[in-house]
Amino acid sequence: MDGMIKLLEWDTDFFGCKIGKLIIHDEMEFDPSLFKQQAADEKYEVVYVFKLQNMLSWDKIIHTGLELVDNQVVLSKKFNQADYLQFEYDFRTELSASEKSYCYKIAEEISKVSRFYKENKFGIDKTKMLYRTWIDNAINQSFSDGLFLIKENNKVAGIHLIKTDEINRIGHCILIGVDQDKKGKKIGERLWNQSFGYWANDKSIDGCRVPVSMQNQASLNFHLKMGFNKIETIQFIYHYKR
Repeated sequence: MDGMIKLLEWDTDFFGCKIGKLIIHDEMEFDPSLFKQQAADEKYEVVYVFKLQNMLSWDKIIHTGLELVDNQVVLSKKFNQADYLQFEYDFRTELSASEKSYCYKIAEEISKVSRFYKENKFGIDKTKMLYRTWIDNAINQSFSDGLFLIKENNKVAGIHLIKTDEINRIGHCILIGVDQDKKGKKIGERLWNQSFGYWANDKSIDGCRVPVSMQNQASLNFHLKMGFNKIETIQFIYHYKR
């Protein structure tokens, strides 16, 4: 079989059920029977199955009992430091109680388009908590550099969480979102420009990357307009439930 199911300890602890992950590079090496046997033997309740570049054939999807939950692309753009040195930014690793509350609200709104939100094994409340945790992790810098905010009328209107891969010189978008009532005001563009200013002045990168769900057409079109015009990877994401 193309690899074996790997235990995801963090996901397992967070969602309270045993969760695994399998990446399929070559469909010819994937055996549905062996996969289901391992899932049963090791008592996995949910397995995330990632197929790179192309969908699995319908025959293997049906025989495995997989549910297609997302089709994700990672888009990239080249980064020229000189283009963004003049961009101002407000980089945060601390938030007031009020700011954190608004950030949680926006994060919960973003969660509604995620594959986790639709997974009944996890539930809506747990998924919202997951996205709030990403805000917490940005503040304590355990999973990202920190975050940027756009505020209007003393309320947070948009958030952007980023992470810098200094070894490979790549700036990554972890999470970006705009309050539902503030869409159409170029807040997303302003958030990215803050990030560009931060990377230009405080870091040294050659490119930026952002994961986008193909099911989120608005996000896809927005990032194409922002210059993310190269596809780095394509992956089809399935959930298997025993």
